[in-house]
Amino acid sequence: MTSDLSKTGILLLSHGSRLDQGKKVIEAYTQMYKEEFPEAIVEYGFMEMREPNIPQSINKLTNGNDLEKIIVVPVFVAHGLHTRRDIPKLLGIENDFDESEISGGHHEHHHDHGHHHHHNHHHDHDHDDEETFDFDGEIVLADPLGIDTRLYEIIKDRVSQNL
Repeated sequence: MTSDLSKTGILLLSHGSRLDQGKKVIEAYTQMYKEEFPEAIVEYGFMEMREPNIPQSINKLTNGNDLEKIIVVPVFVAHGLHTRRDIPKLLGIENDFDESEISGGHHEHHHDHGHHHHHNHHHDHDHDDEETFDFDGEIVLADPLGIDTRLYEIIKDRVSQNL
């Protein structure tokens, strides 16, 4: 790894569900990462419906750590409204989401591989008791899992297990 892991926080981000299964999955991936990279500063969080939410997760990462960068990995299969619009908004990242992308029509696809963010973040909600975060380093939103032969192998396994 080129970057200094002691200055980088990693947030594995799950959608969030009222069912417990999603929490078990994201916890397991977080644990796998910690086992492979014991020095890494890794947390998991949920976009909605569950805690820790994004501000809580970022506060966990920054608590006692002098981070310069946070890498947020959405553990989602593909880009959608959440990764293009909702998550950048929750992270305080200016993004150039174009609402016209929602329609079924043709649109230009501009891929910038990760949004970057460099200034203080004050996350304001309608609720005063909602947790906020302050982080003046860089926040990078990675791409979702996407199309990958490793995922295709899992799809084949699922089919063969059920033949």
